[in-house]
Order: sequence, then structure tokens, then C-alpha cells
Amino acid sequence: MKKILVLAVVLALAGGVAYANFCARDYVPAATLLVPYAVVDLNADGTPNGAGYTTILGVTNVSSTKQLIHVVLWDAQSNAVVDFDEVLSGYDVWTINFRDLLAGNFNVFDTGDSTKPAKDDGSGPKPGYPQIGDFWAGTTGTPAVPYGPSSNSYTTPLPAPQDIDFATPTNAGCNFPYGNLSSYGPTIVSMLQSAIQPLDQDVTNCKGSATVVSPPYLANLTAEPVFFYVTVDTVAACNQNFPNDNAYWYPTVFPTYNNVLIGDVTYLNSTANYSESVPAVSIEASAAWASPTHHGFYSTYSNAADVNDFHEPLATAFGFRYINSGGVTSNVMVWKNEDELEYNSHGVAVTAIACTPYVYYAFDENENSKARGGGGPSGFATAEPNILPYQTQKVPLTVANWNGLMANNGWMMLVFDPSIPLNSSSVQAWVGVQYYFGTYSTALEAATLGNVWCFTNDVLPSLNTYNGVTGPLNATPTAE
Repeated sequence: MKKILVLAVVLALAGGVAYANFCARDYVPAATLLVPYAVVDLNADGTPNGAGYTTILGVTNVSSTKQLIHVVLWDAQSNAVVDFDEVLSGYDVWTINFRDLLAGNFNVFDTGDSTKPAKDDGSGPKPGYPQIGDFWAGTTGTPAVPYGPSSNSYTTPLPAPQDIDFATPTNAGCNFPYGNLSSYGPTIVSMLQSAIQPLDQDVTNCKGSATVVSPPYLANLTAEPVFFYVTVDTVAACNQNFPNDNAYWYPTVFPTYNNVLIGDVTYLNSTANYSESVPAVSIEASAAWASPTHHGFYSTYSNAADVNDFHEPLATAFGFRYINSGGVTSNVMVWKNEDELEYNSHGVAVTAIACTPYVYYAFDENENSKARGGGGPSGFATAEPNILPYQTQKVPLTVANWNGLMANNGWMMLVFDPSIPLNSSSVQAWVGVQYYFGTYSTALEAATLGNVWCFTNDVLPSLNTYNGVTGPLNATPTAE
């Protein structure tokens, strides 16, 4: 989106550089990274399947300054499951295979401890204190000169990278390296699985038909493979709080404004010979954005975050192509910050709430669109199931799941409330698409068509589109 937010936000990225437009969806250094959808295949006994799907995250610190990062795994209903801290030296890169995390093998992706004693000559940690994932270069972390760009004609070095022992952490709560915690594996898996189960549809508030058939995706959903999402924050101090805890934000605000992280997400399936990758979602921070009047990425997670959150919000409308011909199939991955689930007295989700809060337009390659009748997003004569009830999910783009979808190939405009607008909602979202053909696969992020939290005119019928006329789009949307 080529937009500029008319605020001091663009120039006020404390702790980082204003690399790009605040509130634009772009792949830039950020203070928070989101893995919007992560998946790990399981064996029959619930242990991670070494030959199935897994998700790998790479996190790079593009600054010379040491960074503490706080990693949180959230289940599909946005319950925080496990969190931990890691430390990155300057220019460091850290990689985690979530298959290892679900097995409790923290020792595989541990970073070094700033309290490890050094050898007498300063050349490295003493035996028994292995440093994993970070170089050791004494107390300053300066590598041998020359270093930096490989051009022989360029002699100005980059700033010296801080090693992880550059300064004592601001608190004593750092517990890394964690070592082998395989005893935690079954608990982590069980907690992630408990959020996933088959769902019926509740269409009580739908107009028209009082019943609707649950789509195959929801009716046949199982907790294998297990899916979830992940957040990574730059933080000022080690802590054992989740972002939905008020203590994460107040009185000590742990997240920082350090826009220094870039990330990449890779999905691998050795059995099917699939591999896909997308950038981790970059979420920039700005001191100018922290306000009760500004909707931030974490604003709905806690009362303190609602006031103190300074992260840019994600979007509310998206466009993407789907391909369902010639042997190619498509899936859509959707993360959003609210679910549409109904719970029983034991707190277990039992039904998906239909009719809110999204609509979609589907077009084929001949500019045909499909209408369900009615006069607008809230006036359809027949109900359609809610195929996106969880806060993260991957759904096959088929007519069986989306009965308003155009067959074969086309594109979809997926619009969430409050860009409809349909209900009072705080939804923000991310959307990606996967394509499969035989033993080949690829993935990409959907285009952002609107972000009402940053640009209040990004609502239907126009959003961030131009249709050649003033007035509504020349199609009737399909509503779930």
C-alpha cells in the first residue's frame, strides 16, 4: 500500500529507523514478528513426526546492538501456551524448528547465557558452558578486522557488534540456556491440541435459513496436525509474562521500540516433498502510536496493552488469487485477533458463530462474480458457514468449503469487519495463500486492500481500490 500516515509516527520510531511507512504492510525491520500460522505433524502418540510438516522460523538482528527477544506460542484460540527469552548478539541470526520446541528440545535452539564464565584468556566460555548460536569474542564482541562488506575498495567498517555479554541484563530473570526440556514436550503438544476440534455452525443470528451445513474443513477437523501462531518481541528485560498479562505492559513496559528484527517462515514436509516460505509479519513500533485512541497489534490482548500498545495494527481487507485447475490446488492461511467461537460451561469451544464478521467477493478469470442474493453484506437470503472461526487456520479454497467461490481459477477479496462495516469489532488480520501441484508447492502473502485502523476511509464499497466510477463495487459479496 503506497500510503503515508500523516502523523509524527513516521519520524518517531524510537529505538529504530523509519525504514518504511508506518501502518503499511511491508517487510522491514520491526520490533515484533508474527508467525501467523505454524504447523507441526504429529505421530499417533502425539510426538512430533520427523517426516511430516514442520515450521521453521529464522530471526535476524540487523542492528549492531545486542537484543533480548521474548517468544510466545499461542494456540488456535489465542491462549498463551509457552513463552521464553533468547538473546541475540549484534548482527546475529537465530533459527528455531517448532518441531524441536514441541518435543521440548530447547537445547537445539538455545542461545548463550550472558553470565557464562570466560576462559582465563578470554577466548571463549569455560568447558561445560557451550555457547550455541553466537560468536565469542571477549567482552566487546568485535570480530577480527577487516570485516563488513566484501569489496576490497570499501574500507569503512560497520559498527562493532555487541556480544551477548556486552552488558548485564536489566533484571535477574534470564534463565537461558534452558537445555533439554523434553519432559515439557507432551504438555506443550496437549495444550496446543486442546484448542482444535470439529465444529458445528450456529446461525442463530443469520438472516434467512436457520440451518447451514458445516463445511468439510470444520466438520472433519482433527488436532493432527497441530497448528498455532507465534509472536517474537524485542524486550527490555527477561520476563515470564505473556503479552495478555497486564504486567507485560505495566508498570514496567517490557516490549521495546527497537525496530531491528526481520524474519522468515519456512514450511517443510519431507514426506510430500513440499516446501513453502513467507516473510514473518513485520510489526513496527512507534512511541507516537501508544495511545488509547490508537488501535495497536496487541490492543485486544490486555487492558494495559490497550493503553500502552505502540505496535502498528494489521489490515482489515485483502486480495489474492486462487488456482483450482490443471492439478493445482489452493489453501488460504488466515490469522486474526478475534475468534468466532461459542463455549460450553467447561470453557470448551463447541460451535462456530456464522454470519460474522467477514464477507468475500469471488471473481473468475472472465470477470464473472457470484451473488447469493440480498441487498448488501447483512441482507442475504441464505446463510453461509463461517469457515474462519479460529484465530489462526489454513483452509482449502474449494467450493465445498466456500460455497460462494467461483470454480476453477480466480481471485477473492476477503473483507473483515470493521471494513465492511457489519458489527462493532476490533478485528485485524493477515492472509496468505499456498499453492500445491503434485510434489511442488509455494506460498505468498495476500495483498492488503484496506486497514481501517490506520485509514478510516478503508471501508466497503471502495476500500483501497479504484473501480473507475464513484459508487459501490459492481458485484454482490458473498457473506458467511
